[in-house]
Amino acid sequence: MRLFLYCCILLQPMLFFGQEGLKYQSILIDETLKKNAHSILRNERLEVTIPNQRTIEFDNYRVVTVFNKKGNSDVDAYAHYDKETRIKKMEATIYDKFGKEIKKYKKSDFKDVSAVSGGTLFSDSRVKYLEYTPTSYPYTVEYHYTTTSTNTAFIPGWVPNGSYNASTEKSSYTINYNQDVLALKYKVINSSDQITIKESPGQISVSIENYEALVPEAYSPGFENISPKILFALDKFHLAGVDGDAKDWESFGMWINNYLLSGTQEVPEETKMEVLRLVEGETDTVEKARKIYEYVQEKTRYISVQVGIGGWKPMLASEVDALGYGDCKALTNYTKSLLDVAEIPSYYTVLYAGKEKKDIQPDFTSMQGNHAILSIPNDDDYIWLECTSQEIPFGFIGDFTDDRDVVIITPEGGKIVHTDVYDYKENTQDLKGSYTITLEGSIEAQVEMNSKGIQYDDRYLVENQIEKDQKDHYYDFWDYVNNMEIQSIAVENDKNEIVLTEKVAFKADNYASFAGDEMLVSLNAFNRSTYVPKRYRNRKYGVRIDRGFIDTDSVSVTIPKEYSLPESIENIHVESEFGTYDVEYTLGEDNTISYIRKYVFLDGEFPKEKYSDFRKFLKKIARYDSQKIVLTKIE
Repeated sequence: MRLFLYCCILLQPMLFFGQEGLKYQSILIDETLKKNAHSILRNERLEVTIPNQRTIEFDNYRVVTVFNKKGNSDVDAYAHYDKETRIKKMEATIYDKFGKEIKKYKKSDFKDVSAVSGGTLFSDSRVKYLEYTPTSYPYTVEYHYTTTSTNTAFIPGWVPNGSYNASTEKSSYTINYNQDVLALKYKVINSSDQITIKESPGQISVSIENYEALVPEAYSPGFENISPKILFALDKFHLAGVDGDAKDWESFGMWINNYLLSGTQEVPEETKMEVLRLVEGETDTVEKARKIYEYVQEKTRYISVQVGIGGWKPMLASEVDALGYGDCKALTNYTKSLLDVAEIPSYYTVLYAGKEKKDIQPDFTSMQGNHAILSIPNDDDYIWLECTSQEIPFGFIGDFTDDRDVVIITPEGGKIVHTDVYDYKENTQDLKGSYTITLEGSIEAQVEMNSKGIQYDDRYLVENQIEKDQKDHYYDFWDYVNNMEIQSIAVENDKNEIVLTEKVAFKADNYASFAGDEMLVSLNAFNRSTYVPKRYRNRKYGVRIDRGFIDTDSVSVTIPKEYSLPESIENIHVESEFGTYDVEYTLGEDNTISYIRKYVFLDGEFPKEKYSDFRKFLKKIARYDSQKIVLTKIE
C-alpha cells in the first residue's frame, strides 16, 4: 500500500507536466489546419480598453506554432512604443514540438531598436521584439504583452490570419469603450461566415475558430482583397497631444489642415524670390508648376523623418529648404509651399502606396494611408506629383500610386478622389531591331525600344545606373539569350513626353542550334514572353489583371547566304477575352525575314472558371515566342 501511494506521488508532477504540455504539442493540431500552413495561430486573445478619448490600453496574448522557416515572420512577438505609448508587460515562452518548455523571456530580454529602417534620419518610435533562432521545427511561441497609450487614433484592425499560409485555430478580439463619451465604429471587409461578431453597450467582440490558411494564386486579387478584416476607429480621437475629429472626411480633412499642416508652410523670403524669378514670364500654370517641381527635385532628396504628431505631421518647409531633405510628408508639404508662392493651388494628399492597389476606404473615415503625394487641380482633373523622387517626371506617378481612392486635403476639408488610371493603350513598348545570323549560328544585334506609361515606369531608372548595373539589367531582361555580350547602351529619357528610348547592341554566340544540315532559329530574339503561371487543380480565386499593355515589335533578320529561306512561314493569330497576339512574317529576296509582332494584354477581372483559358492564352504566347524556324543549308 505504501509503495502504491509513493508511486502516485511521484507520478503527479509528471501527469501535471503532461497535461500542461499537451496543449502545445504540434501533433494534436487538426490536419486540415496544417494543410498549406507555414504557421498556425493556436490561440489569440486581444483586449482593448478605451475609457476616454485620450487613453487606450492593450492586452494581447497569442500562441503561434511555426512549422518551417517561412513561418518565422508570423510569430509577431513585438511591441512598439514612444513617448506616448508605454509597454507595461512583455514576456514569452518557447516550446518544442512535444510541448516541452525550451526558454523563457522577460521584458528585459527582448531586443530594443529603432522602429524604422536605416534610411530614416531620426525617429522617436522604437520597438521591442523577440529574437529567437529555432534549432528545429516545429516550435511554439507563447507571447503576452500589455501597453497603454494616449494615442487613440490607431485602433488595430482584426484579421484571422496576418499573411498567406497561416492558419488560425482560435482568435478573439474585444474592445471595451466608454459609450457615454465615445463613438466607436467598425467596418467588415471581405466578410466570412466563420466570423462571429457580438455587440453590447460599450463592448464589441469578434472571434473565429479553425480558419484555414489562404494560399496565394497567380493573378489573384491579392491578399488585401481576399482576407477578411475588420477596421475600428473613433469619431473623436487623440494623437500626440492633439484631439482629432474623424466623424467624416470633411471634418477629418479640416483637422489635418488645421493641426498637421497649418504653420508648417512658411519659406524664407530668399526662396520666395527665387521661385518667382523661376516662373517669371511664364503664363501657363502647368508649366509654372513643372518648373517648381523640377526645382524641388534638384534641391532636395528623400530621407525618412518619423517625428512630429505620430509621424503624420510634416517637418517645417523652412527646415526642408535649409537642409535639403525630408520624407514624403515634408517634401510634399514643401512643394505645396513653393506652389503657394506662385499662387498655384495644390492639395496635400494621403493614400496607400504600393504596386498592389489599395484604396482609402471612402465610407470609413479614420487614420488611413502610408504615403503622401501632391495634387494640382487642373480643369476637372488633377495633376499628381510624387515629391520623393528626384527622377520621376512631372505629372507621372506610375504603378506606385496609380488607380486608387485617395483623400485630398482642401481648404474645405477632406475629399475622396481617384488617381490616374493607366489604360492598356497607354502602356506601350514599340521595338525596332535587326540582327544578322552568322554561319556558325551566332548573332549580332541592334535594338531600339520606346516605352510609355507603366512600361516606362518599369524601365526609366536604368538611365542613371552605372554601366555594370545597366548591363546586368539587360542580361536579366534577355535571360533566354545565352552567351550574350553587350557592346553598347544608350538611354534617352524624355521627361516632357514621358518616353524612354533604349538603344542596345549585343552579340551572342551559338544563338542558333543545328541538326545536320539544318539551322534552327527562334526569330524572336528581343521580346519573348516566357512566363506561364502555375496550374491549379481547384482554383479558389478569380483572375485579376491590374495593368494591361501593348507591345509592338518590328524586326529584320538576315540569314547566312549559305542557307535558304523556307518557302513560307505561317502567320499567327491568337484572340481571346484576355487580349490578342499576332505575328506576321515576310520573306525577302535578300535572305532577310521581316518579323512583325503585336501583343495586346488586357486588364480586367474574370471569374475563377476562366483561369484555365487565361493560362492557355499565356502558354500559347510563350510557345509561339520561342518557336523556331528551320533553315536548310544550300548544297
